[in-house]
Amino acid sequence: MSPSLPLASRRILIIDDQPSIRGVLQVAVEEAGADVWSAGDGHSAMLLLESALPDLVMLDHSMPGMDGWAVIESLRATTRTASIPVILATSSKDFSSFELARNLGVAAFVSKPFRLHEVVETMRRILDGARPLQGRPPRDDEGPAVQVREQSGALVGLGRLLDLDEHGAQIEFERPLPEGTTFQLVLTDRGSRTLDGEIRWVRKAGHSFHHGLRLRE
Repeated sequence: MSPSLPLASRRILIIDDQPSIRGVLQVAVEEAGADVWSAGDGHSAMLLLESALPDLVMLDHSMPGMDGWAVIESLRATTRTASIPVILATSSKDFSSFELARNLGVAAFVSKPFRLHEVVETMRRILDGARPLQGRPPRDDEGPAVQVREQSGALVGLGRLLDLDEHGAQIEFERPLPEGTTFQLVLTDRGSRTLDGEIRWVRKAGHSFHHGLRLRE
C-alpha cells in the first residue's frame, strides 16, 4: 500500500447501524489507504476492540441499543482504549450535543450527509494530531507523527518525533511515560516502520513532555 495515500497503513473502525453508510464509508476510507473494520452496533464494536485496537474510530451518534455516547464512555473507561481518537458522525447541531462531545474528548464532528473527501481529510488531520473540537490544530511544524504502542501492539497514543538516529530517539507526548518502560514506535511517515525503544528520561516542555529513548535491536 502506497505511503503517499492520506490514510496509508492506518487502522480505522467505522461504527454505524446503517449498512449502506458503512459500505460507502468503508470504500472511501480503504481507497485512501486505510485498513478498515466495521461494526453495525456498539456492542459488536466493543467485542472487536477486545482482540485488536484501531488508530481511529468513526462513530455514529444515533444507534439503537448502545448509542454513540455509551460507546464513547466505554472507550474512555479503560486505559487500553481511552486514547483512541473518536470522530462523531451526527446530523444533530444542537449546542448540548456539541458540549457533551467536547467534554467526552471527542476529536471532531462530521455532519450527515457526508462529503467523503472531507471525511477522509478530517481523518487524516486527526491522525496527524489535530483535535478540532478541542481547539487543537495539527502540529505540522514540530516533526512527523509517531504512534506509541505497548509491546502487545495496543495503542497508547499519538506523539511527535523530535529526533532520530541509529542509537536513540526523542519524542513529544501529551503525558509522561514511565521511565524504563519499552514501547513500540511506529513511524507512519516512513512506511509504518516499527522501532522498540526504552524510555530513558522524561522532561516537561510546556503543556507536553519530551522523552528520550534508547533504541533496541
